[in-house]
Amino acid sequence: MQSLRFAQIEKNLSRRKISGVAVCLLGFCAPILTHDAHGITVALPAGIEMTSSLLLEREYDDNVFLTVDNPQDDWITRVSPKVRWTRETDITSLELDVVSTHGVYQSDTRQEYTDYIADLGWQWRAASFLGVSVSAGYVDVAQSLGRAPDAGLAPILVEAERVRRPSADIALQLGRQNGLLQTQVTHGFQESEFEDSSRDFTDTYNLLDSDYALTEQWSVGVQVIDRELDYVEVDDIVSRDSKERSIMGSITYGLPKTSIQVRMGELQRSFAAAERPDFTGPRWDITASWRPRTYSTLSITVGQNAQEAAGVADFVDVDSRVFSWSHQWSGSFSSDMSFSKSEGEFVGIERMDVVSRSRFSLRYQPLEWLQVQMGLIDLKNETEQVPASLQNTRYFVGIEAPL
Repeated sequence: MQSLRFAQIEKNLSRRKISGVAVCLLGFCAPILTHDAHGITVALPAGIEMTSSLLLEREYDDNVFLTVDNPQDDWITRVSPKVRWTRETDITSLELDVVSTHGVYQSDTRQEYTDYIADLGWQWRAASFLGVSVSAGYVDVAQSLGRAPDAGLAPILVEAERVRRPSADIALQLGRQNGLLQTQVTHGFQESEFEDSSRDFTDTYNLLDSDYALTEQWSVGVQVIDRELDYVEVDDIVSRDSKERSIMGSITYGLPKTSIQVRMGELQRSFAAAERPDFTGPRWDITASWRPRTYSTLSITVGQNAQEAAGVADFVDVDSRVFSWSHQWSGSFSSDMSFSKSEGEFVGIERMDVVSRSRFSLRYQPLEWLQVQMGLIDLKNETEQVPASLQNTRYFVGIEAPL
């Protein structure tokens, strides 16, 4: 789901524009090239700008199959071309990002693979009090372990095989810019497709999110999400189709360097099959962010949420704790780190998982157009009903430059 505030539109519309323009000679428009930190920006006709780069990585993985028993290690070489197209006017913003990653295992422990990730976003300020945004995405990855630091409440499931997730949504954003009351209404869907097709499901949702600024520091809000989960029917599994409603009230306190948000509410879930009991229970989360300097941000999120089990369980009741810190040490050197711990009870079956994730990365930009990065990802997944635990550590180093 996309941003719930007009701030995202304002951020996109205010982004710096490249000064280069297309030069037309004898009916042929030659694009002007400019450099950014990681690629070359090409100013195309019709106000479109294209930025491209290439990321080359080398990674050591001590458990390439993400298995509990007999883990196998290997070195992986990844090549990731990235392309972004943008077009902005005074009232609209259009972005398309496409990343393709091809990975090759040095010792052929696994077959080489290609991942695809694409995001499309269009935003339109139709009037001073009305905004419209449309987004679509496609994720097709061999494993679900990514490089980005955890944000929000961490997921409980670790996917060792390929997952495909197409998604789309449309949102109406109501309220004047910088007004006291901001409201967003969203309709969207996401499909989840697994190697084991019996786990496939579609999540269709409607969202209402409203915030009211009481003062410059204090605001209150309410969020209502209605979801309809439609699973593939499997002969030996009781239907997992369900409807869910989440109602959350929030209060937020914000200062230039500090912000705290507390949300509390209730989750209601009803199943199509009488064999699966309906569920009603509390939900809450607290997020605190501190920026002691403009170049450093610390964030902590704790809370309880429901996640899909994508199997025989009704769902997963999850308690999560997430900490992240990003710091810009100098104009050319920065770091990111995060740690999360999630405890998930699989409702309907006897299973409890505890998943811990640690991520750390360093980025150095020796030249205006070149970036070097390195880091590690550590994962531990313990299931109380199984004596052994899944463990995985990955070390990586890469360079990114214009394509």
